Amino acid sequence: MSYPSYRPRAKKTLSRSSTRITILEYCERKYYLNYYTFALKQDHPDLWKETLILKGLKSIEMRVGEKSHYLLSDYLHDLKKVVKDGWDALSAEEIQSLKDEIKLEMEDEFAESAQRDYKSDEDFFGKFGLSEHFYGTMTDEMLPDAIQKVRDNLDRFIASTWNSKVIDYFQTAKFVYVERPRTRDFDAMKVNVSKLPGFKDITVMAAPDFGVTFSDTDFLILDWKSGKEDIVDEGISDQLKVYALKMLLKKGISTMDGMRIEAHEVYLQNMHTHGGVLTQQDIDGIIKKIQHDVEEQKNFLVDRDPYRNDPVDVIMFRKTSNAKKCEGCTFRDVCQKLA
Repeated sequence: MSYPSYRPRAKKTLSRSSTRITILEYCERKYYLNYYTFALKQDHPDLWKETLILKGLKSIEMRVGEKSHYLLSDYLHDLKKVVKDGWDALSAEEIQSLKDEIKLEMEDEFAESAQRDYKSDEDFFGKFGLSEHFYGTMTDEMLPDAIQKVRDNLDRFIASTWNSKVIDYFQTAKFVYVERPRTRDFDAMKVNVSKLPGFKDITVMAAPDFGVTFSDTDFLILDWKSGKEDIVDEGISDQLKVYALKMLLKKGISTMDGMRIEAHEVYLQNMHTHGGVLTQQDIDGIIKKIQHDVEEQKNFLVDRDPYRNDPVDVIMFRKTSNAKKCEGCTFRDVCQKLA
């Protein structure tokens, strides 16, 4: 297999995000392969090359989640425009057009992925690929099923009470934020934790899908979930608490005095909602949780130095003992070779 010359990006200081922590808790080895791919270059150059390919791939289920967020964001941005113009809904034709566009996107990306030669492709940087094509597990029904799931997620949202609530927010709220996941603003995602103790040389990343400012002291945060509902924890998730903390820190405070922040996760598969109104205990707790997460991440760094952000040897990153987690992992091929 031949590869183009590769110049690794400049290393960055350690960062903490809900996604990073979820992956670390899910499987330490996956965390290493996803975030410290550059470290393989010296000791495992062949695996480094393959890992670079795998890192750029998405499973088709992951793509359903991403495309669901894209489609809902596109819909909400268009809805915001028509409400501003005095309408209270998009037309059926406009909604169908959005669905058709996402369908074409997914079909084009699928075709690009299917045509790739993953064993000799020299132009793999920046190209789209599905892990099912890499591993040869793609079946004929996977694409139409994936497209339908994305479109169904939008239909369920439009039929839900959240749709009418959002229209009301557009009409009456002081400000409404709708994320653009297609073009993420990573600078805007940074949480200013400089005034919190213990966060030197640490970057914290967070950005909600939807936010409403009713007044200078009254806010609502919504986060769309395209995966299966987490029935274990029906309270306010750590991710929502981080979003609320970010909102407070932007105001230069870290207390809830005089503030009301309501936050919910909305599961698009069934439109169930988990969340509530945050308390000071929630804010204090998430600050401690972030501190704990950062200390856990430091355990995997040489000299526990977040500024250098150099990982310890790959063997220190334990592979999950849950075989089911491995079955659908994008990195399973290279992980087996490292074992």
